Amino acid sequence: MQSVELEDYNHDSLLESVHLDVEHLFYDSDEPMESWQQLSRAFPRLRKLTFEDLGRVGGRKEINAEFFQQFPSLSELEMPTRSRDKLSVRLENVNPEHLANLEKLKLSQCRDEDLALLSSLPKLTELTVRLYQSSVKVAISDQSSLKLLKVGLDPQVRALSCDLESSQLTSVVLGQLDYYDDGPAALSVNQLCLPSSLQEFTLDAHCVGKLPGAVLGANQSLNQLTLNLGSAELAEDLLGELKELNRLTLTLTEPTPPLPPALFAKLTRATKFELKCEQTQIPELLLPHGVVVEDFNYSNASGALEKANELVLPELTRAWICGLNGDQLDWLAYSPKLNDCNFLIKGKVSQMPELPTLTSLTLRGGELDQLPTSVLSSSTIERLNLLSVTLPRLGDMSQMTALADVWIQPWRHEQASLPEQQDLVTIPALKSLRLDIELKQFEPAWINLNAELDLDISNEKLAAEWQILKRSHLSDEESLGYLNILAPVYKPAELPTMPVNFHLTMMAAKYNRFKAQHKAWLSQLAQHNEQQRPFGVDSILFVSGRSGFKATELKAKAEEVGFSLSKKLDDNVTHILLGSAPKNTESFDLERHAIINDSVLQQCFEVNAPKFLQQEGGELMEASVLEMLASSDEASHKVAVQMLEQGGVTEAMRLPLFLILKTTADNGFRKQIKHLLAGMGDEAFQLAVNDRILFHNCRGLDDYGNLKGQGVMVDKLKKQRRKWGDVLCMEFAQLFFRRYGEGLIYVMLQKTPAELRLPMLESLVEGDCLNWRRGMGMDQIQEFWDKESQINLHWHPMFYLNNDNLLGAVKIEIPKDLASGRTIRRLDLGNCLLSTLPKGADQFNEITSLSLAHNMLDSLPSAMTKFTQLEVLDLSFNHFREFPKVLLKMPWLKKLDFRRATRPGLDEDYGSHYHKLRVPQAFLEACPNCEVLQD
Repeated sequence: MQSVELEDYNHDSLLESVHLDVEHLFYDSDEPMESWQQLSRAFPRLRKLTFEDLGRVGGRKEINAEFFQQFPSLSELEMPTRSRDKLSVRLENVNPEHLANLEKLKLSQCRDEDLALLSSLPKLTELTVRLYQSSVKVAISDQSSLKLLKVGLDPQVRALSCDLESSQLTSVVLGQLDYYDDGPAALSVNQLCLPSSLQEFTLDAHCVGKLPGAVLGANQSLNQLTLNLGSAELAEDLLGELKELNRLTLTLTEPTPPLPPALFAKLTRATKFELKCEQTQIPELLLPHGVVVEDFNYSNASGALEKANELVLPELTRAWICGLNGDQLDWLAYSPKLNDCNFLIKGKVSQMPELPTLTSLTLRGGELDQLPTSVLSSSTIERLNLLSVTLPRLGDMSQMTALADVWIQPWRHEQASLPEQQDLVTIPALKSLRLDIELKQFEPAWINLNAELDLDISNEKLAAEWQILKRSHLSDEESLGYLNILAPVYKPAELPTMPVNFHLTMMAAKYNRFKAQHKAWLSQLAQHNEQQRPFGVDSILFVSGRSGFKATELKAKAEEVGFSLSKKLDDNVTHILLGSAPKNTESFDLERHAIINDSVLQQCFEVNAPKFLQQEGGELMEASVLEMLASSDEASHKVAVQMLEQGGVTEAMRLPLFLILKTTADNGFRKQIKHLLAGMGDEAFQLAVNDRILFHNCRGLDDYGNLKGQGVMVDKLKKQRRKWGDVLCMEFAQLFFRRYGEGLIYVMLQKTPAELRLPMLESLVEGDCLNWRRGMGMDQIQEFWDKESQINLHWHPMFYLNNDNLLGAVKIEIPKDLASGRTIRRLDLGNCLLSTLPKGADQFNEITSLSLAHNMLDSLPSAMTKFTQLEVLDLSFNHFREFPKVLLKMPWLKKLDFRRATRPGLDEDYGSHYHKLRVPQAFLEACPNCEVLQD
């Protein structure tokens, strides 16, 4: 059976052709059709039709006799049954022969008198309908083939009479058809007679008044009985002769009269028994002694189950109970097979019987001095959950040999309300400890827990740090001190100055949360050690961890400089080169061994054994290499890097190499550059060199063919500002701009002091012209744009050039000092995503030419009249709705470009539908010497 989905987007195309192979159609469209014949012509062999939505058919939005006439071969018809999604159904004048093949029918609505027609259909075995009259009567005869009946009741239904006694039904649902359905607010059940063939019955409605008795008739066995009621009063003989069933669920959502004493008296087996009440008193024994219940789920007001301790459920294996008092646990002694208990208790818990097979215990609420003796002596409990339990101490848990998982949630998540934590240490095989608390400090007892334990203390980072420190060589006292310092630290920048052992331990564990702090500490320590104990001739160096220097390079440098390399850390070693992920840090002797880093070692090499490019006289070669690095050709970059591996890297080469490092897609080449830059610059530069932030895929089109614009690059760079620092970020943006013609917008959008931005923006001054347009870089982006769709850029440049709004509102400000000492005559602000003149533009009051083309301007400010020397003004490709009146006050203009000055529509053209904005006669008269370009 081939299936097809008909939706709005393919509605017309599917109806234009014939689909002989389609037998199942999923219809989800509100597009109109001429008639049902149009649908049957396109799908003549449908066997199953599912409606999710429907438009007007022949002017009417309904399923009617004409529909069934066109589809007499349907075996299944389904439509939504929730009241808010229902489709209109009219069964008047329907020919029963057109329904004769239906086997399964699901209607949004019908009348109760239609049930006689539907239940008489010869092949129909499953029927789902929704009834909406205020008083509903449901009756099915003994001639019906129906086996499954679901009757949804609309909110306005107030009374129900149901006679199914003569039918052959095996499953019946009345009321709400699913969890999200809207049922009656107050339903009176006047009659309810069910057949002897019944296996499953559900009544899910807010019932009021007294329910009829003996609704199950002579049924003694059911598979499932579900009664989700409101405040109904239950008859004592409600269940009739019922003795056995697999699952019984009774829910009373409001306070009701007491439960009838003999309601469940005839039951011998209810494998799963669920009773959920809000406030229903149960003065007598709930279930007869010895009834077979394996799963017992009970919820009620505390103490409502008055004779709880008289329950005898010998086959019980699972009990989830809410509403017992602390002295109502004695009945557990008669349920020796219990393995899962979950109790919500009120008041003082006096004792709890021994449960020889119990594996999971959850206590919620209640008051205890310590865990009951029966729990502390249990060798079978594997999971223990204590939620909002008042419990000053747990007790000696050394006999709980099977206990692996503990979850404690104190009242209001207060850490001070935790039971004595030292008792947890006595658990022999604890694997997981969850503590739902607002962490204030690291409990001393936790330091004694097994390091392999999964510790969940609402602070995952602190738990990970505990595990690292616990596994280290540090003493428990020292580790506890560090953990209490770390407890209130939520951001790495909040970490105070820490001892050497802390940094070494975290670095050895490859823990990167405080990577920047470790590098800053190491840089400071290395510089201090270099001043106190300089590295050089006769020094003996031991390398711990991954260094940026290759082993072969260190051997070569050892011969040049005169130091020695040691493969083991002994008393002869004078210096330790500390890299990432160092090993054996517990053997470091800080009084004997001077710790240094790659930067200090690099400085030493440059002083004692500079390469030829780093020596005097290498300036011409340096200039040649810099020219190669500035090229856009990666092959030139690779040649330059090969030269630098022999000749060394000068300071002027660091940033060009850094740009190539971050923009190449070649992983091997990236490793070469990282090696060249090892140890150079400050710690922020080294952090940037070694992180995984790359910019090689920030340009062009995304996977959906949309322009990435500059937002991806700018957004990524903004996120590195704290780690890299403002200066490096802006220097990178400037280099990116020189290479690709875009990226300087990062600098232009910054609110950093003008002295940092000004030198970078001065490159936009070209003679007497400030080319702000070139700095914005939007023209460069458009090299990836489909030239045939240029009109869409005019329609919404912010949408297409600022993908995902990563650039924000693009509010730019031209620094005031940019004009000082210069004569700017021309100002190009074209294609800058402007909706108004940028702040700072008014400082250029001597300009003779101003371009505002390709922006989003819909008006001009009155301050335009300050440009008294302005002769040429370009306003083409903007969003003006009318001619700017301020131009009438500028008679000195000599040229005005007003072409395409108003906004087009999406995917339109500049033809007859485009609204051409004309220059008014008043302007032509006010500026008789002005050359005007217009549509």
